Amino acid sequence: MKSQKFIVNRFINRNGFVSWRVDGQLHGIRIRKNFKTKEEAAAEKAALEIKAEQDLSGLRSITTALTVEQAREAEAVFRRLEGRTQSLAYYVDYALTNYRDPIHDRPIGEAAKDYLALRAIDEQQAHLSHRQFTSFRCELRALEDAFRGKTVSELTPAALTDFFRRGLASKKGYNNRRGLVSAFLKHCLLKDWIAANPIDKVAHFRGIGHRRGSAPTLTAEQCSSIMAWAENEHQGALVPFVALCLFAGIRPDHYQGEISKLEPKHVRLDTGVIMIEPEVSKVRMKRAVTIQPNLEAWLTVQSLVETPTSALACAS
Repeated sequence: MKSQKFIVNRFINRNGFVSWRVDGQLHGIRIRKNFKTKEEAAAEKAALEIKAEQDLSGLRSITTALTVEQAREAEAVFRRLEGRTQSLAYYVDYALTNYRDPIHDRPIGEAAKDYLALRAIDEQQAHLSHRQFTSFRCELRALEDAFRGKTVSELTPAALTDFFRRGLASKKGYNNRRGLVSAFLKHCLLKDWIAANPIDKVAHFRGIGHRRGSAPTLTAEQCSSIMAWAENEHQGALVPFVALCLFAGIRPDHYQGEISKLEPKHVRLDTGVIMIEPEVSKVRMKRAVTIQPNLEAWLTVQSLVETPTSALACAS
């Protein structure tokens, strides 16, 4: 399309007065305007020619707070969005939500170290069991080994799913691993190391929490053999430890288990009850265990002066 040209002519009106006329066409429309002075007509002619050039090149004259460089960048972005169905604002919002500036990236090893430091404090304050802390430590170590050199923001739902399935894990084992890493990633989200928690898109198995089979039952002969061994080892100091675990269901453990935290005052021979306090219980819930006659006999034979804790020390 050729550029639009306008001319300024001297024009005498019917009343005899002289005017200056701007004459031309803009997009096929006849433009004819009269002005009292030649200067006014010349200014209008220039304005119309600029408008025609802008329309021809696709340019617009607007008032903006953008710098020239910003305006040019915005124009380049809009040209790249030609044919797209979403607006520029949509893509900007998506980038702001999902893009992580490198300053926020944190290697998995460093993030795990930061998280375990907090869990160590929880353990010291008895808010977290040693067994659970060990589970966090082992799982995060495995996570670091599996994704060595990567940042937390690089973890994807698909990669995490494969990680939880490693070693042909059972459904319960898969869920346990997912729960440990989920707590870690929630911490990362609060720290702004990830924009969204990828664990939200990792499936977990339902309805398997209470699927437990029956525990094997020891015969009377096997129990007798175990107690005979306890009597003969360490001058019988192990009898309270073994009897409480065998006949009262106190959970044994080599470190910080129920039996290692149980004290003689918790075993009430006068009332026939063992009180498992929350600070002793594995699940942090108080429970009472009835002392059966066979257990009472063993505890009476072997004085509880030898506490379960000291008996455990003998065993180790």
